[in-house]
Amino acid sequence: MSRDVVVTGVGCVGPYGLGRQALAQALAAGQPCASPVERTAGYHRPNAARLAGRCAGLDFAPWLSPQAARRMSDLSQYTVTACRMAMQDAGLSDVRGDGTAIVVATAHGPGGFTEQLARQILEKGGKAASPFLFTDCVANAAAGQAGIDLGARGPNVTICQREAGPLLALAQGAEEIARGRADLCFAGAADEIEPLVHAILDRFRAIARPTADGELPRPFDRRRNGALAAAGATMLVLEAEERARARGATVLARVGRTVRAFDPTATRAGFGRDADGLADTLRAGLGTALAAVDVVVSGAAGTRAGDALEAAVLRAALPHGPAVVAPKAVHGEYGGGTLAAGVLAVLGAPFAVPAACGEPDPDLCIRLAPRAEPARTVLLSALGGGGVAAWTLLHAE
Repeated sequence: MSRDVVVTGVGCVGPYGLGRQALAQALAAGQPCASPVERTAGYHRPNAARLAGRCAGLDFAPWLSPQAARRMSDLSQYTVTACRMAMQDAGLSDVRGDGTAIVVATAHGPGGFTEQLARQILEKGGKAASPFLFTDCVANAAAGQAGIDLGARGPNVTICQREAGPLLALAQGAEEIARGRADLCFAGAADEIEPLVHAILDRFRAIARPTADGELPRPFDRRRNGALAAAGATMLVLEAEERARARGATVLARVGRTVRAFDPTATRAGFGRDADGLADTLRAGLGTALAAVDVVVSGAAGTRAGDALEAAVLRAALPHGPAVVAPKAVHGEYGGGTLAAGVLAVLGAPFAVPAACGEPDPDLCIRLAPRAEPARTVLLSALGGGGVAAWTLLHAE
């Protein structure tokens, strides 16, 4: 049994605000959604990165009650809010039952609660550890909280595959629908960026540091020196097309094939160099469908090695040179924002050339251009540290 899968709702929380319209406005403006990270805990070195994509000050009350929020980590709050928002966007009022699945990817998990629990154990001993904190400090807590809140008793899956996690979550969710294991699936990604996580990423030189040109994410730019680490969540409502049509839902996009790959040349934390091998896998997995791609929603985030690998793969696999957009220059790395950006590209939302990306790297041969037309076929691309890679096609209705 295999069913065609469509996207009928989008919910997103990020440094740009709440909802896909807020993200669309940010992408149209092209300005990075960055603000100073809290540094008073002393985790950061003097020359460390200062900016992050923070979700401070957002009001979740329309989707998540303050009473419920008190029991959740930031990660779970983002996830439940994005699910509720996606549910509303899809025109659904009740998703309770065994037919509703939840699939959430996370790169770092609930760092805030984990840090608090570790402090209790280190400073006061194991007997002082809070069961309240423990229940929401594991990676799959956010998916569990979403399942409880929505009454979703179907498959509940958490994926931890770094930058490729959002696409793998989308693929897993689509498979749950296509194979008939679920009638409805909330699929996406969520992440926190607490000061401790931010400082660790900085020490790995993964995020942009201050330079004479500023501290900004610059995908495919010759001045790039790291990503903008950002918090947030993006959740998509997936349904079988037949079910969506029967209830009169608006189909936002159709979910196509996903290709997975692994680059064995990668280090445990870094990017690899096997662009030819990755491109071969992509071509073998998608075949002639690649020729129909008119927009690539790239996972390039502004890292030196990651962007170079992404550019080499795209050049080899897509010689017809489709338009390339790099939304992580705006919404940052993590939080699954590229999933929503992919749907927005299908719908024809405008993408500006990111403000910080004014000097394309001539060695990469990728030039970002403004885009404001509906796309027939979008390729979502995600290469991650440690060698993980994934690509997914989204099609117009």
